[in-house]
Amino acid sequence: MKKKGIWALLIAIAIVTIFLVILGVVFGKEEFEKQQGLTGIYDISPDGSIAYVYFDEGHPGIYFENDSHNPNEPLVELSIDQEILDISFSPDGSSFTYVTSGKDKQAGMASSVHKYYPATNHDEELFNGESLITEIEFDPKDSDTLYFLQAGTFESYSPIASAHPHDFDVFSFDLSSGKTERHTDLKKYNMKSLKVSSREQAVFWQMDDDMDTETADDIFESHQRIFKLPLDDNGNLQALSAENRQEDVFDFALTPDEQTILFQAVSNADEGGTFEYELFSYDRETKEESQLTTLKHSVSNVIMGPEGRRVYFMVDKKFGQQQPDYHLYSVDLNGKNSQEEILYMKSSKEG
Repeated sequence: MKKKGIWALLIAIAIVTIFLVILGVVFGKEEFEKQQGLTGIYDISPDGSIAYVYFDEGHPGIYFENDSHNPNEPLVELSIDQEILDISFSPDGSSFTYVTSGKDKQAGMASSVHKYYPATNHDEELFNGESLITEIEFDPKDSDTLYFLQAGTFESYSPIASAHPHDFDVFSFDLSSGKTERHTDLKKYNMKSLKVSSREQAVFWQMDDDMDTETADDIFESHQRIFKLPLDDNGNLQALSAENRQEDVFDFALTPDEQTILFQAVSNADEGGTFEYELFSYDRETKEESQLTTLKHSVSNVIMGPEGRRVYFMVDKKFGQQQPDYHLYSVDLNGKNSQEEILYMKSSKEG
């Protein structure tokens, strides 16, 4: 092929590539703008105030409400190409932290962690980095310590699977010194539902129990479990949920005495069809398990309420469909008095 022909071909390829990139950016932003409504991300302060993430025409915002205050405007609002991944109230409830990242993770995994004071509307960035922080959690014993889950990569491990964050580990950040400390070197495929003990130096999370697997069959037989890591004994990783349970255990919360686990699990695994995720409890002392909800949808994001009297969770009433429909619920620890918690933005925007 002559030189003129080669140059013409290269220019044509460059023009098509630029055109496709522009199309991707335009249609990507259009998809971002379609995001609307309540998400599953929220937290509850010791006095019962609720901070939650709501999309308004693609803009993620943090709304704050309690018995005397309903929000007309978000305390925090980001551009349509950003998202809020988690919220955590400080132990005294005077502030909350939140983590932000770009919606397009293929373009970069940068995260930024902020601290917000609702009484003064003061917002400050605590730290940022070129990594993806998916969950944050204050130490209930020390308002200067913030724990977080951080992913090392964002990729697909299979040609037919979509990309997700992987290579997870547990870190902490000291708000006074600004120092970050790494607590695990597991590089796990997935870690979720980070919790911090209110009674001892320990953290909890949910992940696959595949540490001792050697073959593909071993990995296939592994299950999602809840683990505890005493921070003064890093080698003593302990399985907290029932080891003989044959189904996976997902999102969870602990009662104040840390003897009972409230967790999300599939309730109809033997029936076929769309899975229904309900709330269960497991007594670590008696080894007894009971089902707390029968909502027949998908519960998630389990959080213990003020004084450990009720447990809160999100219910997706359109689970398995294209768009989720989140509702905040609460229930007594014995499974009685389940009710929907009416959030201002949910009722005023969505009817």
